[in-house]
Order: sequence, then structure tokens, then C-alpha cells
Amino acid sequence: MADLANREVETSPDMLIECAMAWKYLHDLFHGPSPEQWRWLQSEPAQAAWRLLAQWSGLEDSATLPLANSYDSYAGEYVAAFEVGLPEPPCPLIESHWNKRDPVPKVLHENMLFYKQFGLELRSSSNETADHLRHQLEFVRHLFLMEREAVIGNRMEHAVQCARARIDYLNRHLGFWVPRACVELDKKMPGSWCAHWIHLLSQCCQEFCTER
Repeated sequence: MADLANREVETSPDMLIECAMAWKYLHDLFHGPSPEQWRWLQSEPAQAAWRLLAQWSGLEDSATLPLANSYDSYAGEYVAAFEVGLPEPPCPLIESHWNKRDPVPKVLHENMLFYKQFGLELRSSSNETADHLRHQLEFVRHLFLMEREAVIGNRMEHAVQCARARIDYLNRHLGFWVPRACVELDKKMPGSWCAHWIHLLSQCCQEFCTER
């Protein structure tokens, strides 16, 4: 994946599916707490994917996926970090909270335009707004899959379009707000497993949002 972060277009379908799987993992990582989610987080596939992504991004102490000690602690800490707080949680997983340069309707509209332009039908919960992290991660995965299909079909002009859209979207959205969220959560919950998760996400976003 390191090579792909330095290219506009990747011509290896295997590399593209690997990247799509990485973004799916990040999408699934931030699924809301449930007993099923807790079991998945403790599974070897989830642990192995964390190690791979953490090693690639240069995250220290990356041998094990950081987690709370119990399901109840995990559920409570997830909600406290990302969903509920007074007046707000330390790290809301929505772009419009962190993007102070644009009004909320504009942020939502631009996300929806990207999704519509590239034919994404959102799989995530309908209770989440268009600028929610999980929708945005799903969209990046979708673009990798579209690029792979174009490469397999030798439609390189379309592959270039998908790659450029991915870089543009990451720069405008995830690459813009996630690093800010990472800095804030490091201040409010330093050393927590939640902060480690956002740190990994931020590293991935920044690696892939730079066009070289």
C-alpha cells in the first residue's frame, strides 16, 4: 500500500483490492458498540488487519489492536468519546463538527454529490448523516473498487477519473477533518484506545490524500 500512496493511478488489481479491504476495515472498526462488534474486535482477523495497517502507517506499539478491558467499558468509552457529551463528545465522528470554513448544509451537500456522482448506495446506518465518518470511509473503499474494475477492463481513462476523485475527496474531506479530530482527542483522552484508533485513521488519511 505504500507505493499506492505515492501514485495517482495504480495498475495492479491486487493492490487495489488490498487497499479497498483496508478502508473497509477502518469502516468496520468504527461500527457502534454491540456484543457482535466486541467479538469481532477480539478476533484474529481484526487483530491481524490492525497490525498490518499500523505497521504500514508507522504507528508505534502496534502489535495489538488497542481495546478496553471489557465490553461494558468499551461500549461506555466509545459512546463517551464519539457520540455523547456535554455539550458534545470529545471527538464527534462527523465532518461538519470540525469543518468551520463551510456551513453544515454545504458540507452535507458536497458529500452527497460525491456519492451520487460515483453511484454509491450507502450501506451504513441511515441514522448517520452524509458527512459521518463511516459513510466517508465507505465511499473511499467504493472508489478503490471502481478503479480496480476499470483497470481490469482496461478502461484507464475511467481509472484515472476514479483515482483523481479519491485524492480530491480525501483532501477536501477526510484528510481535512480527521487530523484535527486526532489532535483534539489526543488532548482530551491521551493514551486511550480511542485516541489510538483515530491516530491510525489520521495516518491513513494523510498518506492517501497527497498527490505526488
